[in-house]
Amino acid sequence: MEAEEFSIAASFSADDYFINIVRRAIRNKQNIMIEGPNQGRVIVLPKDGEYFADVDNMEFFCKCHSSEFRVTVFKAKNVQEYKTGVGRNIDELTWTAGFYASDGRLIKGCQWDDVIELSRWPNFTRLPMTQNSMRIASLMVKHTTSIEHTILVLKLKREEAYQFYSAAYCAGLVTAVNRKADKPVLRPHRNNALLGLLLDKIASI
Repeated sequence: MEAEEFSIAASFSADDYFINIVRRAIRNKQNIMIEGPNQGRVIVLPKDGEYFADVDNMEFFCKCHSSEFRVTVFKAKNVQEYKTGVGRNIDELTWTAGFYASDGRLIKGCQWDDVIELSRWPNFTRLPMTQNSMRIASLMVKHTTSIEHTILVLKLKREEAYQFYSAAYCAGLVTAVNRKADKPVLRPHRNNALLGLLLDKIASI
């Protein structure tokens, strides 16, 4: 019983992960470059709805603490020089970042007893997923359903359902219909990345 109670309550704060850096940029329509501890980098261009990634291990990148990243805000005139190759849909990045940060936990803003509606089928040809992600999507896209019902009907591990829900939530694909959604405060990134991180740390103390 204790193990199940812990599992139901398992959650994580987006503030601690790469996903929140991306969400802040999207909410405030800031074009940014995110450089990670493994020397990889991601260019996020919300105004164009796309991103460019030069990352060897995206899972590792997305699981790093947000304090390990360096964020640079682009001026409009500098954007074009960072567009290399073909950009990918920014919704794919938010799904991927939420999926890996989740690691079987619910992102804060989602609740274990939520009744949710999936607006459209995720493009799994370009997204990370679990063994049963397609089964979950198939059920949810047809019917408004609860997380608990999904777990019981599909005989899933709770962690798998939570990971799907967190990823879909980050990608803007799901809506909780049983309650008013909590809207996180997502402040714009500062032009001085290191100063911004320091001030954010001080504000959280």
